Amino acid sequence: MTAMEQPPRMLQTEGVAEARRPGRPPQLDARLRAAADWVTDSEICADIGCDHGRLGAVLLSENRCRQLLAADVSAKALAKARRRIGALGYGPRTVFAVADGLSALQALPGGRADTVCILGMGGDTVAGILRRGQQQLVGAMLILGAQTEFSLTRLAVQQIGYQLKDERVVCAGGRLYLLLRAMPAACPVMYTERELLLGPCLLAGQPPLWRVWLTRKQRLLSAAVAAMHQAAAPREAERLALVERELRYTEEALLALEPAPEGKPQQIREGEAGR
Repeated sequence: MTAMEQPPRMLQTEGVAEARRPGRPPQLDARLRAAADWVTDSEICADIGCDHGRLGAVLLSENRCRQLLAADVSAKALAKARRRIGALGYGPRTVFAVADGLSALQALPGGRADTVCILGMGGDTVAGILRRGQQQLVGAMLILGAQTEFSLTRLAVQQIGYQLKDERVVCAGGRLYLLLRAMPAACPVMYTERELLLGPCLLAGQPPLWRVWLTRKQRLLSAAVAAMHQAAAPREAERLALVERELRYTEEALLALEPAPEGKPQQIREGEAGR
């Protein structure tokens, strides 16, 4: 049995006392706040890769879900989440499991949740989690927060029979993040290459921060194309062609936007932050 196939391991709680006086729920940054706002009237919400447990703690404190599955591949990280959630008095409403990906859902009595959050990972990692665990989703709403390689996450959503319902660009700590919300598709969805690279919901909705997102994307892609032309490696020809198409899609999207409003531009730091 491989590591990915291992059943979830319940966090040992013997000898760990719950706080007698509930504390205050943690403050969420704009990224986690936007993700939390998508969770409404959920019976069971699964936070896959919960890390510090801030999101789950707020979901419980605001009664956005009645029960929480807090799961992480790291027992140390999960212990930290348990202390935080326990200090708020929500331990009885939470199932804690050390598990990889969606195998954590096996720790729930019914083996399923109606909302699944997977945030703060690379797009290839999120895509792998979705593909490996698709049979365990059973129609759950997905809230995804890929840090990189967003097209791979969108492609995986399509491959498992889901459809993107919303995409949001949020700014937290001076950095831009992308959040996706997906539901099972009524009929098969086939996104175009342009939609996979730019986002079908972003293309349709054109939210305010998308201009900043596209401008940064254009700058990074232009630099990548220039570097690849300079390297002139034959084996990179296919990759170069894809990056050039993505740059063209990005520039076309920028041209299609309404003129930018006057005022001081928002300052965005380079790089991505983890969860």
